[in-house]
Amino acid sequence: MDPIIYEIIDLFGALLRMLGLAAIGVAAGWLTLEFLRKGQQAWQLQIAVYLGIIGLVVALAYFLPYAPSALGLFGIGLVVAVLVWGMKKPKKDDEEEKTK
Repeated sequence: MDPIIYEIIDLFGALLRMLGLAAIGVAAGWLTLEFLRKGQQAWQLQIAVYLGIIGLVVALAYFLPYAPSALGLFGIGLVVAVLVWGMKKPKKDDEEEKTK
């Protein structure tokens, strides 16, 4: 086969890896916020979630040394999820304000 075809396949593979890690970053951010909200009384759960997300970032940095853009998109997805879902107020507050 022509070497240009291999380069095109490598390019598509890199793009797919970057988009996949961005989606995983959004999902990890959402799960982190959900677990932190549900475990407000249990500080052990909050510590475990925080250490887990830090461990995931460290593991990705170790195992993806040749794909810094993919790791960057994972971080961007994580930050976007935390900002989008972290800024929302719980629905309980909205219902209490309507009843006043």
